Amino acid sequence: MKGFFVPGEKNAFLRIQELAGLAEEALQLLVKILASPSHGLKDIESYTERINVLEKDGDKITRSLEEMIGRGSMTASLDYDFGRLADNVDSILDRAHGLSRQLRRVTRRPLREAKEFDSDIRKEQISLIEIGLAQLRMFRKLLNTAGSDRKQATDLARQIEGLEEQGDDVKDAMLDEIYGSWEKLDYASFHNYLETTIEADDMLDLCEDASDLVISITKALGA
Repeated sequence: MKGFFVPGEKNAFLRIQELAGLAEEALQLLVKILASPSHGLKDIESYTERINVLEKDGDKITRSLEEMIGRGSMTASLDYDFGRLADNVDSILDRAHGLSRQLRRVTRRPLREAKEFDSDIRKEQISLIEIGLAQLRMFRKLLNTAGSDRKQATDLARQIEGLEEQGDDVKDAMLDEIYGSWEKLDYASFHNYLETTIEADDMLDLCEDASDLVISITKALGA
């Protein structure tokens, strides 16, 4: 970001960097929730409450960015893209928040799923979220690089896209496994695994979309 953006644009990227940091912490907590034993409700409650705080903090940052856009702090033609960028990163936090609440819900009132199947799915969901974590770390580097090194920024965006494709493969394998195990599962369990797997994958899609927007904004500014 050094020496390229006007102050408003630089501040917007710094705020989005902060937002991405909150999302990274939320995903780290999701991994802990999924790795917790079924009797570890106290820890899960604590992790979920922390994600709730992060989600509220993210909303405050998003509102501050909307106010910056409303004040005309950046190039007018890019207002829409900056708004979408903030919304995409904030949506990762929203997904993490929703996932944590659902995982807490099923810990409080366990579903009648096959225990071995539940253990396998949780491990695969952890793998999916860890891919999202790797994306977010690259995305934060991308934000820091934007406007100063086009080649490195483009390489980072491609790596984020590659991780999203890797996540799609994991998700598809998980969905095949869920649909192939319908006879073992009651409806509530089947729906829970389906919903949480798709939600986890959505976070990867959002991160890729956000990285594309960063590249689009920097190109529009001539970086």
